[in-house]
Amino acid sequence: MEMNMAKIDILIDYTDNFAACPQNGDIACISTGRTLDEVKANIVSALEFHRDGLLEDGIALPKELQGDIVPVFHLSTRAQLKYTDRYITRKALARETGIAEQQLSHYANGLRHPRPAMQQRIADGIRAISQRLLLIF
Repeated sequence: MEMNMAKIDILIDYTDNFAACPQNGDIACISTGRTLDEVKANIVSALEFHRDGLLEDGIALPKELQGDIVPVFHLSTRAQLKYTDRYITRKALARETGIAEQQLSHYANGLRHPRPAMQQRIADGIRAISQRLLLIF
């Protein structure tokens, strides 16, 4: 017997804490956490709780909830910047991406929202710095 394992795209954003919600409009669920690991665990628990409640109420499950929950996490630019603040300075990221430190701060604090091309530059800059750090070992 093959178990159904549909993936659920989950967006993680940041305001005062990390917050997560599925990107599937059929699944109404949200969770928060102080850390990235905490919000990831909390959203999976919330989805399991939501699935159990739907079953108890006799409501048909969306296909993503019919088997094992397989989350695919996507971090907003703001969440990426807040998470990497512990490991990468904004100055280093500005140097890597060519984006002004102040602009990165605006994105991190939700004062501005980057366009997709800028989001990609930031993600690529974080990856590039991470790859160079791996060369140390």
